[in-house]
Amino acid sequence: MIRPATLILFVLSIVSGGVLFGVAFEVSAIEERLYVLNQEISGDRDAIHVLRAEWSYLNQPERLEGLSQRYLELQPLEGGQLVVIAAVPAQPDLPPMPEDATPAEAPALEAQLAGTLAARPKAKPAAPRPPARHVFLASQKVSPETAPGNSAAADKAALDAALHAILGTPAGNGGGAQR
Repeated sequence: MIRPATLILFVLSIVSGGVLFGVAFEVSAIEERLYVLNQEISGDRDAIHVLRAEWSYLNQPERLEGLSQRYLELQPLEGGQLVVIAAVPAQPDLPPMPEDATPAEAPALEAQLAGTLAARPKAKPAAPRPPARHVFLASQKVSPETAPGNSAAADKAALDAALHAILGTPAGNGGGAQR
């Protein structure tokens, strides 16, 4: 005859073996998912590396300058284009809304307002000017050697003098920055 304690221990060992098998199966499934996630992370890091390299190529100043000259019609800012904020009207001059207007009259008043706005002349933008070739600072003296159009060396000297004046560095450091 089988003792009850032996029967209980036998059942408990079978149940614990089944639970152990289930846990081992879950662990292997989780490890497989971890492997897949690590592969995805590695692929994403490679993609980020490629995108950063492409971004740095696309943002090269020389390339952007060429594109802006080719496709945009930007001109240097002039002093006459600047105004103080007080010169900008807060609202356009519109006819006042009657205080006794009812909601039924709203479409007619809106049509009248739209007609008033449409009748105003629209400002026409000024024609673009050709870009200036050289910019000289007031502190820079123009001599025949540094006059525009003489040579590439004169252009470089003028640019160097302008940059030194802007950056506040001495002008005779050999043309290179020390790092």
